[in-house]
Amino acid sequence: MVKKKILKLVGVAALLVLLAGYFFWKNNAALKIEPDQIVIRGHIFKIETVVSESAKEKGLGGRQSICADCGMLFVFDKPGKYGFWMKDMQFALDLLWLKDGRVIFLKKNIAPSFMQTMLPAEKADRVLELNAGTVDKLGIAVGDQISGAGSRSYAN
Repeated sequence: MVKKKILKLVGVAALLVLLAGYFFWKNNAALKIEPDQIVIRGHIFKIETVVSESAKEKGLGGRQSICADCGMLFVFDKPGKYGFWMKDMQFALDLLWLKDGRVIFLKKNIAPSFMQTMLPAEKADRVLELNAGTVDKLGIAVGDQISGAGSRSYAN
């Protein structure tokens, strides 16, 4: 008699765990990160991924702006000290150099008039351009983890 009650309780508990897992999965489906999105410090950014050399050279040059939650991700075949400049830029940027899904170097509030080439302190495999002020607004720092497309490996 006791054994039947224990088996019944275990069965009910297992069913409750399964139902709870299903509802948790279903409710978190809305938080799924799309292939053209990355997350930094809990903030989702819609990104344009750039892999071709001609697209890398142009970047955001010539555009008037990008949306507040947008960015451009430059993807490289192998880690290197990739330099960036503000050629043809119409608005200020924050730049994040990334490697292995982490921020390894950053430059903030770079004016369109800035004419020097910016180089990271160490090798990176991606560079993310965001609107100026984003780094300060979100408190992004070297060492922060990036999830989503910005942390994946790419093959050109």
